[in-house]
Amino acid sequence: MTHYSVIGIAGVPAVGKKTVGAILAQRLGCRHSTVLELASETNSVLEYDEPNSEYVIDVDSMRHLLEVRPPTGICVLSGVLVPSVLPRSRTSLAVVLRASPEVLYPRYFERGYPGDKIRDNLLAEALGVAVDEAVRAYGEDLVHEVDTTGRDPASIASEIVDVISGSRRPSILRIDWLDVCERIGHLRSICFPELPPDLDRCPDAAEKL
Repeated sequence: MTHYSVIGIAGVPAVGKKTVGAILAQRLGCRHSTVLELASETNSVLEYDEPNSEYVIDVDSMRHLLEVRPPTGICVLSGVLVPSVLPRSRTSLAVVLRASPEVLYPRYFERGYPGDKIRDNLLAEALGVAVDEAVRAYGEDLVHEVDTTGRDPASIASEIVDVISGSRRPSILRIDWLDVCERIGHLRSICFPELPPDLDRCPDAAEKL
């Protein structure tokens, strides 16, 4: 891994990107940053989107920055927007963290996400949107997909270290969560939008996860 080579960790919200990224950077002896933290440092935050409870980032500005003048010391960058801001020329590995919608659903309620944001993120996870974005940005050879469901963040970081060291090859799992949506009633209207939505409250089954 060269001085300017970065490991990107992508995925929908609440899959553990920041936690795994911090552990991984500590093991590699370098700096971890989230996309939002780096955007704040480089004045690339455009505004705060109140309805969606999220910051709007100038992805073109960040991508240019990382292409021509990468911040010193950062070797792990995590965030939903990693495939949009981290250029392929500066990427040594793109890790996509996944998690079952059954696990993510109560996490989003705990974070206070509005119904539309919950639906959009769970549907994106069910369909594997983050993996598709990473493959388009970096090619299959640089993408490693990890199912984080029920796993300890430290073990996930260890798996990524194995990929970096060459003792394990990057792999794409092609995870399909649609069967989970079919089995669990309160997820069906999210994964299958043609059904009537019901996101006014977190169902008891989700609250107990």
